[in-house]
Amino acid sequence: MIALRGVTKRYGLTFAVRDLSFEIRDQEFLAIYGPAGAGKTTTLRLIAGVTKPTTGDILQDRRSMLGAASEDRNAALVKEPALGLDDTTARQEEPKSILHLTPEHRDMAMAFENYALYSHMSVYDNLAFPLRAKKFSRQEIDERVQRIARILQISELLDRRPGFLSGGQRQRVALGRAIIRPAGIYLLDEPIGHLDAKLRHRMRGELKAMAADLDATVAMVTTSSREALALGDRIAILRNGILEQIGTPEEIYHAPCNEFVASFVGEPPMSFLDVEPMQLKGQTCFKLQGSEHLLPVTPRLVPSLNADKAGYRLGWRASDVTLSGREDEHRHTPGEVYVVEPMGYCNVVTVKVGDGLVRVVVDQSTRFKPKENLWLCLDCEHAHLFYNHKAVSHPAYTQLAR
Repeated sequence: MIALRGVTKRYGLTFAVRDLSFEIRDQEFLAIYGPAGAGKTTTLRLIAGVTKPTTGDILQDRRSMLGAASEDRNAALVKEPALGLDDTTARQEEPKSILHLTPEHRDMAMAFENYALYSHMSVYDNLAFPLRAKKFSRQEIDERVQRIARILQISELLDRRPGFLSGGQRQRVALGRAIIRPAGIYLLDEPIGHLDAKLRHRMRGELKAMAADLDATVAMVTTSSREALALGDRIAILRNGILEQIGTPEEIYHAPCNEFVASFVGEPPMSFLDVEPMQLKGQTCFKLQGSEHLLPVTPRLVPSLNADKAGYRLGWRASDVTLSGREDEHRHTPGEVYVVEPMGYCNVVTVKVGDGLVRVVVDQSTRFKPKENLWLCLDCEHAHLFYNHKAVSHPAYTQLAR
């Protein structure tokens, strides 16, 4: 098990990661997900020992990999520099330390996003290199190389050098070199991000199957919501170097902790509408911003409301909204078609409702035109309620999912 305890990495005045605390459990596939610049790669490099943390500790099987140096570094670290402090002074204030457990002794295998292949070696030799370093027999090396090459569909490339490969081919070689040898944990930095759609879909399944077959512990960085949900036993979501939420795919998808997580997980992402609670004839309703339409508030949401009128938003997953070209007893919220995205197996219709946009998944045979008037079923029973960007209530069925 790998555990991060209050890990911070700072470059001058810039924080790459800030106060990270989470665990990577044994035989777990952890997907580290977030936008560009969120600190995902830095997190992997800190675990691998390639990058030194400014403060905090990293434990492997409950033993610090930083040794006593981590306590000395934390004690010696000065307070955060003032905004007027230049980068040179800030760097001088960061105490120096030596990692107690160096990267080569951490029993970890890492696939870097920039490939990091040996340009003077063939693909075969690049794959075989970590096995030779571990003194595997020649026969076992050849068997492992051929097996990995078949899985990654690079058998015909074994005699080539990296300079004669495409970006996607080099990425497959880098992935193969990382997973070819037994390791305590595999650290994968967007290992299939540069592959074409067909091969990426296949490799997604192969990665999951290999991890299960080897009983391996894997931490994988990705910027794809689909990959995070499909591969991760748990998902850790980072933004601006801060851990927003960690949990199972079901918890992340059905019970996001805030609007950022809700909007960043799922395809299409969750739709939000600004609402204002009000009383009408003794009943609590939500008034949609930019519209005169009112939504009855279900009893589930009433305890979550306070005296404030502003700051509330409702969110719906695209699969929880239905629409029709005519008004009926269920679909009575008016809207106008903004755009239609044909996806082959379905159509994603974005509808303008008041001042907001709502995405709805419909059957591929259902046709709508831009600016066409529609009626939606926006049921508060299926809505997620947010207050000042933080989640305060989720649909009842999500509690069962958890």
